Amino acid sequence: MVCREKLMADARKWGAELFTSRIRLLEREYEKAERREEVVKAFAKLFRQWEEQTEAEAASVGICYLYSSILMRTGELRLTVYGKELYMDSNQVELSWIPPCFFQMYEEDIPVIIEKLQKEHPRIYQYEKDAVRYQYAEYYYAAIAALCRDMLDEIKNCEAYRLLKKTDDFFFFFGRWRGEAEKLESGY
Repeated sequence: MVCREKLMADARKWGAELFTSRIRLLEREYEKAERREEVVKAFAKLFRQWEEQTEAEAASVGICYLYSSILMRTGELRLTVYGKELYMDSNQVELSWIPPCFFQMYEEDIPVIIEKLQKEHPRIYQYEKDAVRYQYAEYYYAAIAALCRDMLDEIKNCEAYRLLKKTDDFFFFFGRWRGEAEKLESGY
């Protein structure tokens, strides 16, 4: 158990070091108008689907990550509009979303971290590599949450959002699919 703790501590240290430079690249990429438009288009499509599929008011939008997308190496997030009953709502509308650049960079980073780990920990099992992948993904999820928080005004200014029928307490949240999440801010 001590070896595993040391492995994960080293992975955390090297991951933090590597991500410090990567976040600057992501920030520059998402300053580009075309990248920002791609994000708004994904949300607009979700809002239009809700309007086409139900007459109910939307109560929230979840931007959720899936641990399976790390294991399957897809980088997929799930955007979901919920009615008042949140997870129990039968009207929910889902859309898969892969934010451009994020997981391409993530997948480029993993071999770098694993290579550094293997120099100090010569025998790393696949389940330990998967644990490193999950741990390192947290940096990218935090960056995606920050991007979404930063882009909320742009998302709320799109026509599809303005036409969306919403509850008075409508909100956006980011977190684990059907798990813990944080409220980004209220929708109005």
